[in-house]
Amino acid sequence: MNFKQVEAFRAVMMTRSMTTAAGLLHTSQPNVSRWIALLEKTLGFGLFQRVGTRIIPTPEAEAFYADVERAFIGLESLNDSASSIRRRGTGLLRVGAVGSITQCVLPDAIRLFRRKFSDIPVVVNTGGSDVVAKWLATGVCDIGFCSLHTDLPGLHYERINTAHGAGIVPAAHPLAARARLTPADFHDENFISLPAGSFNRAAIDRYFPDDARILSIETPYATTICTMVSKGLGISIVNPVVPRALGIPDLREIPFSEKVEFHSYAVTSDHYPVNTLARRMAECVRETFTALDMPAY
Repeated sequence: MNFKQVEAFRAVMMTRSMTTAAGLLHTSQPNVSRWIALLEKTLGFGLFQRVGTRIIPTPEAEAFYADVERAFIGLESLNDSASSIRRRGTGLLRVGAVGSITQCVLPDAIRLFRRKFSDIPVVVNTGGSDVVAKWLATGVCDIGFCSLHTDLPGLHYERINTAHGAGIVPAAHPLAARARLTPADFHDENFISLPAGSFNRAAIDRYFPDDARILSIETPYATTICTMVSKGLGISIVNPVVPRALGIPDLREIPFSEKVEFHSYAVTSDHYPVNTLARRMAECVRETFTALDMPAY
């Protein structure tokens, strides 16, 4: 039994005519007759009886036709499903991202994403760059956003943004009126820092070789640093995307004289195809960086 035989049977059942069925299938009447005969041989029972110029389905044909219709309804459902996938993607988007992107970029990116895919569930997982990389390598996430490369094989990193670190101080701090901060401005100031041993911490600390800062608090999240600075607990240097996204009134962002680069990457796996939804989310993340006046280099 093959699809052509079943399709011919269905057409004859619908039209009650071999000739009309042939026209419906864009083939010849002898072909339809041959397919029906082959199907009868496979099934082991007759499907039609000729009464004069008419063909009459047998009871077995009527019973078989009910199952055939259910199968064709299923095929039509598959066609609808394929159409939906073309329009909307696979129906679920799994994103992995580092904390700063999860908290400061993804909310607006998802809002943009919703304009086109209003009913697609989005699952967001937050972890360090190494964890995000593992999620991509094992297929846990469809796309990832991180701040560092890892040495895991089979991953593709696309840099989507590079920002220069900025100083942040409380709005009432004496330094808040400065147009630019230098390393010397941080002398004897309580400094809220990223964790020791982290890549971005090292990029900042290299400008303080004879460190006169007061390293008062360490925390892994720039969002936490910004909140603490706004409460008067110290000052810091962070990726400026974070204070701009948070928009905390009691916080001032001031350019830092030295070059501290914060990179952001979109991560995909060579082992898993990138779907429509993941590509669109990457576009939305780029648009969000642009809206924050953070153009990619």
